[in-house]
Amino acid sequence: MRHIFISGAGVASARWRRAFPELTVFPSVQAYLSKVHNRGDFCWLDSAGFEDPALLKACQTLVKEGAPVVVLSATPAEAQAFAVLSVGVRGYCHAEAVPEQFAEVAAAVQAGGYWVPPTLVQRLAMTAVQVADSVDVPDTAPPAGFEILTEREYEVAMAVGRGLSNREIAEQLGLGERTIKAHLTTTFEKLQVRDRVQLALAVNRLPIH
Repeated sequence: MRHIFISGAGVASARWRRAFPELTVFPSVQAYLSKVHNRGDFCWLDSAGFEDPALLKACQTLVKEGAPVVVLSATPAEAQAFAVLSVGVRGYCHAEAVPEQFAEVAAAVQAGGYWVPPTLVQRLAMTAVQVADSVDVPDTAPPAGFEILTEREYEVAMAVGRGLSNREIAEQLGLGERTIKAHLTTTFEKLQVRDRVQLALAVNRLPIH
């Protein structure tokens, strides 16, 4: 798998190269697409220099090509993270993360999951709630597929969708954090979601790409 870094600067940072010594850099999405490329490429898109509409358009273009896409940001923010994930991006991280974290992001995405900084997961879930509320998503019935959950698993899933941490869920339900983790593991398996981000999107009836 080729690691493609798309950055307006046209050069790779030292940390990117330490993480992926054989990476290839392109100055724009168009420059990348004009060359030989394939659906197996792993694309890292540097958000520097992009206005939000242009960033989303660039993400959509790469996603349509079938590439797993991770957006890099010098100033990660939950609103931008949610926006890019909602158009099919699979990861969002700091542009100058340590090389080991880039490897962790790549592994998570290659396994079919999503990756965002742990500090953003809870706020991302809360943003999903706000978006769902703004479009008047009906909540009179469980989201599709949730009927297979036990009552307790359903309660835990709904709490994740509201942006609560495991500790907060444990306190709310009068359970231990280890029990909450066990319920989440089973819930992920039943709903075929990889992580809290996918679960939060599913709870709020938002698309999982």
